[in-house]
Amino acid sequence: MSGRRRRMVVICVDGGLPGIIREHDFFNLSRALPTLPGTAVHELRSIYPSSTAPSHASFLTGTYPSGHGIVGNRFWERESVEEIRRRSDDPLSSFHPYEESSLTAPSLLDWFARQGASAAAVHFPQTFSRNAQLAIPSCYCLYAPARNLVVPLGPTVDGAAEGVVQLSYLGHEVALYLRVDQQTNVITVGSHRETAVVADSLRPTRLDIPVSSGSVSVAVSCRRLDEGQIEVRLGTAVITLGFGGLDMPDRAGDGPASLYVEYTANPGHTFHESPRAEWVEQTALDVLKQHDPDVLFVRFNQADHAQEFLYWHAVRGSSGERSRAWQQILDVYARIDACVMRLAQAAGEHAEFLFFSDHGIDYVETHLRPNHVLADLGLADRMVFQGDSNCAYLYADAPVPPAEKKRLDQALHALDPSIGVLTPAEQDRLKLPVGSPRLGRLTVTCGPHTEFQYSDATPRESVASASHGYLPSDSAMSGFFRCFGQAAARPAPPKDITGAATAVRSIWRQAAREM
Repeated sequence: MSGRRRRMVVICVDGGLPGIIREHDFFNLSRALPTLPGTAVHELRSIYPSSTAPSHASFLTGTYPSGHGIVGNRFWERESVEEIRRRSDDPLSSFHPYEESSLTAPSLLDWFARQGASAAAVHFPQTFSRNAQLAIPSCYCLYAPARNLVVPLGPTVDGAAEGVVQLSYLGHEVALYLRVDQQTNVITVGSHRETAVVADSLRPTRLDIPVSSGSVSVAVSCRRLDEGQIEVRLGTAVITLGFGGLDMPDRAGDGPASLYVEYTANPGHTFHESPRAEWVEQTALDVLKQHDPDVLFVRFNQADHAQEFLYWHAVRGSSGERSRAWQQILDVYARIDACVMRLAQAAGEHAEFLFFSDHGIDYVETHLRPNHVLADLGLADRMVFQGDSNCAYLYADAPVPPAEKKRLDQALHALDPSIGVLTPAEQDRLKLPVGSPRLGRLTVTCGPHTEFQYSDATPRESVASASHGYLPSDSAMSGFFRCFGQAAARPAPPKDITGAATAVRSIWRQAAREM
């Protein structure tokens, strides 16, 4: 990494809000690299739906969903309704919107390959694919919810009682072994006896367990209930998948799972940050050292998570709630900022740095569940809604007759007056791929401060939540753009996220001319 060479580091601060970044001057690399010129913080208009998967696709391809085909954080294509229902609750089976192979347009990865530039990525959508023959070194994280278990213990043998529980994480089977020393009451827990770690009462310990496709990282704490049982508390688990020959370093006990529940200004959840910002930073540093790429893509998604849990409390809560929520949100930005500074120092002053966010955030007070409408109309056996936060796609095994479509339209409007079924002309205006099976048989939208959900809970629910995915004309959906470097500081910033690919190519060409 020494010497004068072209290098670019592209960092997404998922959900990063331009107002917060501008006010607190986050991601100002002049603090780490004083000689590096930079730009101000610019607002970056998003696309529709303004969510992570479609927005990253627009960043990488320079086009809209009508071009790149990523129509939401969740979509299907030609699967049967039965198969969609079977697969929809499995994150590993339904994360194809984040894979490069789902793009229907060439991306910056293709362009850099044509320039002879090597690339690598850490937790960055559409930089990897499970079925790719040739892939850049990359990794991606998924997560599974926290859970509590009661594990029975066997009889005491040689002063200790043992138990085992079989866990399933996204199709990966993990055996968790427990041992209680009857004299000291020390509880030992591990993925197998040879690599056990000690859990002290309810103080959590991080387990990092190798599995066939990568690793599972989870915080574990234990409490003895009586002579024959142990309560085991498992935090949000992180599944790390590696691609393109990325050799994840063995840092047992230092994996991506957070040890504690985050964002306590909202007490109604059990989420542990997944993955931790410091783990993303360290993994990016490892990739720089091991693979020395010309271009490195890195995504920090912690600000997005924090805002999803805290933004309603920050803008709609009581005075005390607002203060606590804003402070916790700012603390997360500051943690990412510190990680970015160390990463920039490792990349060096000759690198070009581009920061952006894929979308903004806004508060949500109503969850709508359109699959209840299908059940009420007797259509749930052959139709299902899936999709994003503000656009739901109706998948059906056969075309929807006009009479059923009218009944459905009326019932959805009765569920919430803001719900509307898009015509093909309206789909085209929103730059969705009209006629694509990914849009299903119908595309349904909802209004501001509402969000579609696809679980089996109540049809309509009042919530204190936050989300993205709404119309890009709403400035709350906008992200930010900021650059540092001898070449990166010069071009005019893009107006929206579809112009970012052009900016990246311009910076790379300018850097080449100055070599």
